[in-house]
Amino acid sequence: MSDLRKIFETKDFVVNTNIIKNINHLDITLDEFLLVLYFINVSCNLNTEDIKEKLGFDEEKIVNTFTNLVNKKYIEMVVTNNNGEVLEQIKLDPFYDRLLLNSDTDNTSENDIYQLFERELGRTLSSFEYELINKWIEKGVSEETIKEALKEAILNNVRNFKYIDKIIYEWSKNGVKKRAKEDKSLEEMFEYDWLDDNE
Repeated sequence: MSDLRKIFETKDFVVNTNIIKNINHLDITLDEFLLVLYFINVSCNLNTEDIKEKLGFDEEKIVNTFTNLVNKKYIEMVVTNNNGEVLEQIKLDPFYDRLLLNSDTDNTSENDIYQLFERELGRTLSSFEYELINKWIEKGVSEETIKEALKEAILNNVRNFKYIDKIIYEWSKNGVKKRAKEDKSLEEMFEYDWLDDNE
């Protein structure tokens, strides 16, 4: 178990947060993504024995996962003839194209919440921090509120997620409700017909 911990602590497996964010929006399973990572990092050949060793997949899982990737048009199998030797090579261009397309449509620009955090904190987010931002959004906290909480933390010179989480929690419990009531009061005030006030 300690060997496993050491492997995790080397952080060799860390994937850029922008890739994770875009992968989340693609129709791709974890097994499919792992096989794509194998093709990217290890070999662009369908070497079932090596895949078994590196990923721990059995024969059936390799065939099913590979077939799914081809059917979903994430990868292409190109067969070439090199001096009588038939070579099967995996092309990953469709996968990269899908990532790029998704990135453009998802607008990973300056307004991107994850990039904003990384820019303001001056470092790459950890997987825990990325998940925490996701949880805030899943719980219905608006991106605007999250950005405001980040701004508040930076103004107070406290650049950690526990502090930001506490701000969001307090605002969700008190501030946001209060702000909503104030906005409603202002709205009612502007809608009031002051000229027709008979009181």
